[in-house]
This record gives sequence, structure tokens and C-alpha cells, in this order.
Amino acid sequence: EAGGAEFDCSQKQYDDMVAKDKLYAEAEAVYRKFFEEDSRIFRAGGITEPTPVVLETTTGDFQVDSMDLYNSFVREGRKSVGGEIRLARLDRVPGASKGGSVVALRACVDASSTTTVRHGSSPEKGGFGSDLLYFGRSDGILKIQGADGEAVESC
Repeated sequence: EAGGAEFDCSQKQYDDMVAKDKLYAEAEAVYRKFFEEDSRIFRAGGITEPTPVVLETTTGDFQVDSMDLYNSFVREGRKSVGGEIRLARLDRVPGASKGGSVVALRACVDASSTTTVRHGSSPEKGGFGSDLLYFGRSDGILKIQGADGEAVESC
């Protein structure tokens, strides 16, 4: 899970490690699917109702916060144009947990080549964002349930 030197382990420890690797792989697939939809929504100028992909990949506070942001894009006439919104890094974060999450990933997104336009305002250059994402099961499906994010200088 975290890398490092090999060491002897019990069958249970090995089985637990394999299960955790599968969980991380599942979380990575969920995030990549969400990321593609999130980028599409920013390019489209937001949404007022969750799309099937948003419902499939998010839950709880994360879904509420995402929808608040998407709605603000609609209200303010904002959208991302030009350049590329790129997932620069996606790393496992062993031991991180919040609100009963079962696994965590850190994503760094590079939108520095994009511009955000808004009715009546000057265009704003895109930047970099880092999110610590928490995943949990909702109705038996792994979804993003929370995140701690910040603007960063680079990925």
C-alpha cells in the first residue's frame, strides 16, 4: 500500500494488502470518471441538477459542495475555456481517513492553461489545485464522500 522494503508477512496480512490494493484501484477508477465529468461540467458552464455520473461517483457533503460550485457557475455565467484541464497526479494516501472513509487519494489538477470567463468580469487565468479525497461505500458502491482542497503553485 505505501511501498517500502519487502518483509515476511502472514497470509492474512498478504490478503489484507491485496484487498487494499483493489480498493485503491477502485477509488482511482471512481475519481478518474468523476474528474472527466467535473472537467466537462466546468467547460459547459455548470449544471443545476446532478448528472448520472455525479450521482454515481459522489455522495454526502462532497456531492453537496460539488453541486454548489456547479450551480455558482450557472448563476454567474462562468465557464472554463481554452487549454486543458489535466490530472497531473493521483497518489494513494495510506492511513488518511475522515467521516468513516475507507481509502483516500490525493489528486493534483493542472488547469493553468485554461481561462475562466464570467459575464461582466475580466477573464481569470486557471491554476493548480490539490485535493485530498476521501472515499466511502454508499449503497455498496465506492464514492467520493469528502475532500480537503487547496490552491497550490504547481503539481
